[in-house]
Amino acid sequence: MKKAFTLIELLIVIVILGILTFVLFSAYNKISEISFRVEQERRVNEELLFLSEVLQNFANRNSIDFDQYGTGLVDMKWFTWTLYLSWEDGKFSIYTSWSCVEYSKTPTSGHLDGWCSFYFSSGDKVVKLTNDSVYFSQAKFKIIPYSDDYFSSELNGAELCETNYFACVNDDWFWLFTDVYPRAYTTWVWSNNIHVLVQHFFNI
Repeated sequence: MKKAFTLIELLIVIVILGILTFVLFSAYNKISEISFRVEQERRVNEELLFLSEVLQNFANRNSIDFDQYGTGLVDMKWFTWTLYLSWEDGKFSIYTSWSCVEYSKTPTSGHLDGWCSFYFSSGDKVVKLTNDSVYFSQAKFKIIPYSDDYFSSELNGAELCETNYFACVNDDWFWLFTDVYPRAYTTWVWSNNIHVLVQHFFNI
Protein backbone atom coordinates (compact mmCIF):
# COMPACT_ATOMS: atom_id res chain seq x y z
CA MET A 1 0.00 0.00 0.00
CA LYS A 2 1.43 3.34 -1.08
CA LYS A 3 1.83 6.02 1.52
CA ALA A 4 0.26 9.36 0.51
CA PHE A 5 1.82 12.76 1.17
CA THR A 6 0.59 14.46 4.29
CA LEU A 7 -0.63 18.04 4.28
CA ILE A 8 2.49 19.19 6.14
CA GLU A 9 4.78 17.56 3.58
CA LEU A 10 2.88 19.25 0.74
CA LEU A 11 3.16 22.62 2.50
CA ILE A 12 6.90 22.10 2.97
CA VAL A 13 7.31 21.32 -0.74
CA ILE A 14 5.27 24.39 -1.69
CA VAL A 15 7.34 26.62 0.60
CA ILE A 16 10.60 25.26 -0.82
CA LEU A 17 9.39 25.81 -4.38
CA GLY A 18 8.31 29.34 -3.46
CA ILE A 19 11.73 30.13 -1.98
CA LEU A 20 13.51 28.76 -5.05
CA THR A 21 11.23 30.76 -7.35
CA PHE A 22 11.87 33.95 -5.36
CA VAL A 23 15.65 33.41 -5.42
CA LEU A 24 15.67 32.70 -9.15
CA PHE A 25 13.44 35.70 -9.87
CA SER A 26 15.64 38.00 -7.76
CA ALA A 27 18.77 36.73 -9.50
CA TYR A 28 17.16 37.27 -12.90
CA ASN A 29 16.19 40.84 -11.99
CA LYS A 30 19.71 41.58 -10.73
CA ILE A 31 21.27 40.18 -13.91
CA SER A 32 18.84 42.24 -16.00
CA GLU A 33 19.76 45.42 -14.09
CA ILE A 34 23.48 44.76 -14.55
CA SER A 35 23.03 44.07 -18.26
CA PHE A 36 20.98 47.24 -18.64
CA ARG A 37 23.63 49.35 -16.88
CA VAL A 38 26.41 47.81 -18.97
CA GLU A 39 24.49 48.66 -22.13
CA GLN A 40 23.98 52.25 -20.97
CA GLU A 41 27.67 52.58 -20.10
CA ARG A 42 28.63 51.20 -23.51
CA ARG A 43 26.46 53.74 -25.33
CA VAL A 44 27.75 56.66 -23.26
CA ASN A 45 31.39 55.60 -23.67
CA GLU A 46 31.02 55.08 -27.43
CA GLU A 47 29.43 58.50 -27.90
CA LEU A 48 32.03 60.22 -25.72
CA LEU A 49 34.85 58.50 -27.57
CA PHE A 50 33.40 59.52 -30.94
CA LEU A 51 32.89 63.14 -29.83
CA SER A 52 36.39 63.40 -28.36
CA GLU A 53 37.95 62.01 -31.54
CA VAL A 54 35.99 64.46 -33.70
CA LEU A 55 36.98 67.44 -31.53
CA GLN A 56 40.62 66.35 -31.42
CA ASN A 57 40.70 65.97 -35.21
CA PHE A 58 39.36 69.50 -35.56
CA ALA A 59 41.90 70.72 -32.99
CA ASN A 60 44.77 69.07 -34.88
CA ARG A 61 43.95 70.92 -38.11
CA ASN A 62 42.76 74.27 -36.81
CA SER A 63 43.34 77.03 -34.27
CA ILE A 64 41.02 78.91 -31.95
CA ASP A 65 39.54 81.89 -33.77
CA PHE A 66 39.89 84.55 -31.06
CA ASP A 67 38.61 87.27 -33.42
CA GLN A 68 35.14 85.74 -33.21
CA TYR A 69 35.06 86.22 -29.43
CA GLY A 70 36.33 89.75 -28.94
CA THR A 71 36.44 90.94 -25.33
CA GLY A 72 33.43 88.83 -24.40
CA LEU A 73 35.62 85.80 -23.80
CA VAL A 74 37.56 87.61 -21.08
CA ASP A 75 34.35 88.87 -19.49
CA MET A 76 33.10 85.26 -19.34
CA LYS A 77 36.32 84.11 -17.61
CA TRP A 78 37.21 82.21 -20.81
CA PHE A 79 34.07 80.08 -20.66
CA THR A 80 31.98 79.92 -23.83
CA TRP A 81 29.02 77.96 -25.16
CA THR A 82 30.46 78.05 -28.70
CA LEU A 83 33.90 76.94 -29.86
CA TYR A 84 35.16 78.97 -32.85
CA LEU A 85 37.96 77.42 -34.91
CA SER A 86 39.61 78.29 -38.23
CA TRP A 87 42.45 77.29 -40.55
CA GLU A 88 42.54 74.10 -42.66
CA ASP A 89 38.78 73.56 -42.40
CA GLY A 90 37.99 77.25 -42.89
CA LYS A 91 35.98 79.20 -40.32
CA PHE A 92 33.49 77.14 -38.36
CA SER A 93 31.95 76.73 -34.94
CA ILE A 94 30.99 73.86 -32.66
CA TYR A 95 28.09 74.42 -30.33
CA THR A 96 25.15 72.75 -28.61
CA SER A 97 21.44 73.36 -28.90
CA TRP A 98 20.01 75.97 -26.56
CA SER A 99 18.37 73.43 -24.24
CA CYS A 100 21.79 72.16 -23.21
CA VAL A 101 22.53 75.17 -21.02
CA GLU A 102 20.11 74.15 -18.28
CA TYR A 103 18.47 70.91 -17.34
CA SER A 104 15.92 69.79 -14.78
CA LYS A 105 14.70 66.47 -13.45
CA THR A 106 10.95 66.36 -13.83
CA PRO A 107 9.10 64.07 -11.37
CA THR A 108 6.03 64.06 -13.62
CA SER A 109 7.76 62.53 -16.63
CA GLY A 110 10.58 60.79 -14.79
CA HIS A 111 13.05 61.89 -17.46
CA LEU A 112 15.49 64.74 -18.00
CA ASP A 113 14.51 67.98 -19.71
CA GLY A 114 17.16 70.14 -21.33
CA TRP A 115 19.20 67.53 -23.16
CA CYS A 116 21.02 68.51 -26.32
CA SER A 117 23.34 67.49 -29.14
CA PHE A 118 26.59 68.91 -30.53
CA TYR A 119 26.61 70.61 -33.92
CA PHE A 120 29.20 71.69 -36.50
CA SER A 121 28.38 74.89 -38.38
CA SER A 122 30.24 76.45 -41.31
CA GLY A 123 28.40 79.04 -43.38
CA ASP A 124 25.05 77.54 -44.34
CA LYS A 125 26.24 74.02 -43.52
CA VAL A 126 25.09 72.55 -40.19
CA VAL A 127 25.98 68.96 -39.25
CA LYS A 128 24.84 67.13 -36.13
CA LEU A 129 27.90 65.54 -34.51
CA THR A 130 26.20 63.38 -31.87
CA ASN A 131 23.20 61.08 -32.00
CA ASP A 132 20.25 60.90 -29.63
CA SER A 133 21.39 57.80 -27.75
CA VAL A 134 22.73 59.96 -24.90
CA TYR A 135 21.88 63.23 -23.16
CA PHE A 136 24.38 66.09 -23.03
CA SER A 137 23.69 68.82 -20.52
CA GLN A 138 25.45 71.88 -19.08
CA ALA A 139 27.95 71.72 -21.96
CA LYS A 140 30.51 74.52 -22.20
CA PHE A 141 34.07 75.12 -23.36
CA LYS A 142 36.87 76.83 -21.49
CA ILE A 143 39.60 78.38 -23.60
CA ILE A 144 43.23 78.39 -22.45
CA PRO A 145 44.78 80.88 -21.67
CA TYR A 146 42.01 81.69 -19.23
CA SER A 147 43.45 84.59 -17.18
CA ASP A 148 42.67 88.29 -17.63
CA ASP A 149 46.44 88.86 -17.34
CA TYR A 150 46.81 87.49 -20.87
CA PHE A 151 45.69 90.86 -22.26
CA SER A 152 47.30 92.99 -19.54
CA SER A 153 49.85 95.48 -20.84
CA GLU A 154 51.31 95.87 -17.35
CA LEU A 155 52.79 92.36 -17.37
CA ASN A 156 55.44 91.08 -19.75
CA GLY A 157 58.06 88.37 -20.08
CA ALA A 158 58.80 86.44 -16.90
CA GLU A 159 56.18 88.34 -14.90
CA LEU A 160 53.45 87.17 -17.25
CA CYS A 161 54.68 83.58 -17.09
CA GLU A 162 54.73 83.64 -13.30
CA THR A 163 51.20 85.03 -13.18
CA ASN A 164 49.72 82.84 -15.88
CA TYR A 165 51.75 79.90 -17.11
CA PHE A 166 49.34 79.14 -19.95
CA ALA A 167 49.90 82.58 -21.47
CA CYS A 168 53.51 81.56 -22.15
CA VAL A 169 52.56 78.38 -23.98
CA ASN A 170 52.54 78.72 -27.77
CA ASP A 171 49.70 76.26 -28.34
CA ASP A 172 46.01 76.97 -27.83
CA TRP A 173 44.12 74.60 -25.56
CA PHE A 174 40.53 74.14 -24.56
CA TRP A 175 38.50 72.09 -22.12
CA LEU A 176 35.09 70.57 -22.67
CA PHE A 177 32.82 70.35 -19.65
CA THR A 178 29.51 68.54 -19.84
CA ASP A 179 27.21 66.09 -18.06
CA VAL A 180 26.29 62.94 -19.96
CA TYR A 181 23.28 60.71 -19.38
CA PRO A 182 22.11 57.66 -21.35
CA ARG A 183 18.93 58.11 -23.32
CA ALA A 184 17.16 55.60 -21.05
CA TYR A 185 17.96 57.69 -17.95
CA THR A 186 14.99 58.00 -15.60
CA THR A 187 14.58 59.63 -12.22
CA TRP A 188 12.43 56.73 -11.05
CA VAL A 189 14.88 53.81 -11.17
CA TRP A 190 18.17 55.01 -9.71
CA SER A 191 19.70 51.53 -9.57
CA ASN A 192 19.73 51.38 -13.37
CA ASN A 193 21.11 54.85 -13.99
CA ILE A 194 24.58 56.08 -14.81
CA HIS A 195 25.73 59.69 -14.98
CA VAL A 196 29.13 60.81 -16.29
CA LEU A 197 30.72 64.17 -15.51
CA VAL A 198 33.08 64.97 -18.38
CA GLN A 199 36.15 67.20 -18.27
CA HIS A 200 38.05 66.55 -21.47
CA PHE A 201 41.23 68.42 -22.41
CA PHE A 202 42.19 69.18 -26.03
CA ASN A 203 45.48 70.52 -27.33
CA ILE A 204 45.40 72.61 -30.52
